[in-house]
Amino acid sequence: MKKVFLSALVCLASSIAISCGSNSSSQTSNNAKVDTLSYIVGMDMGNRIEKEIMPIFKVDYNTMMSTLKQALDPNATINVEGEQFNMENFREIGDKYVSNSDLRTRVMAAMSDSTAQIYKDDKEKKIVSAILGADFAYSASSIGVELDNESFTKAINDCHNGKTVFTDEFAMEYTRNYFTVVIPQQNKEKSEKWLAEIEKQDGVEKTASGILYKIENAGDSNKKAIKDEDVVKVLYTGCTREGKVFDSNRWNDMPTERQEMLKAYQPDQAGIDNPIEFPLNRVIKGWTEGMKLIGKGGRITLWIPAEHAYGERGAGQDIGPNEALRFDVELLDVINE
Repeated sequence: MKKVFLSALVCLASSIAISCGSNSSSQTSNNAKVDTLSYIVGMDMGNRIEKEIMPIFKVDYNTMMSTLKQALDPNATINVEGEQFNMENFREIGDKYVSNSDLRTRVMAAMSDSTAQIYKDDKEKKIVSAILGADFAYSASSIGVELDNESFTKAINDCHNGKTVFTDEFAMEYTRNYFTVVIPQQNKEKSEKWLAEIEKQDGVEKTASGILYKIENAGDSNKKAIKDEDVVKVLYTGCTREGKVFDSNRWNDMPTERQEMLKAYQPDQAGIDNPIEFPLNRVIKGWTEGMKLIGKGGRITLWIPAEHAYGERGAGQDIGPNEALRFDVELLDVINE
């Protein structure tokens, strides 16, 4: 769905990147309080809507915003022009009106010819506008932070009206500081507290380097990884400290998006576990050490501090800087070099 909307939807990436934190408030010049982070997220989205969405797709702004506000409630059902959708099925509606139509061709034609018509009729225009608004809202709702919806939507409307509470320069500096200073420090403190609580649990042990582990099944003590160059074959599930699965090669644990991708592009891999092999010197330090604690056929849970995982940089969208992680691993085989 997002690919169909071309480059306009890249605005979601920036919004996600700067929306990983607190609800600090700021007093504005017009004496109206807004949540600073939520407003800046809205500014980012609003600026891109004005620069990319409106000029390229010429959507019905009021319909888009009305739907966006409704869809900020993930349980809401949206009704527009006889179509009804929610977070679970809105992509199906999008496929019906976007992916399986010639809308993309019409959008491209209108980019080179301002007189070209994008929409077949007002109904199509409103439905596409609603789909886009819902997509923005659902993405904002899934970033892992509770945004102040009023501040968020106010910023989008302020951008549309050409007058925002904060300058772009302030927003950029606030974002830079928040992403490079505030978030890493918050994650560090929360991860340390989380690990301290895990350490108190029955059966949990700690290595000299600080990795926590619980051996569910010790496996074959005569068939263990010894050297960093040894190759292991594993099934695993990786979670954040909040319990969100960011990666797994067990079918039942895989994130829904990955399951859908496999169903679409690798149907022979759908519905089954997909063991992986790798040398222990090619993975994070926590894995290199942790896989040596059990033998072939064993199973272990690892809680890995950030310095033995992805450190201050984090990894991808789900693993922030200074994040401790949990892995549940089955050691299917060991190939000693």
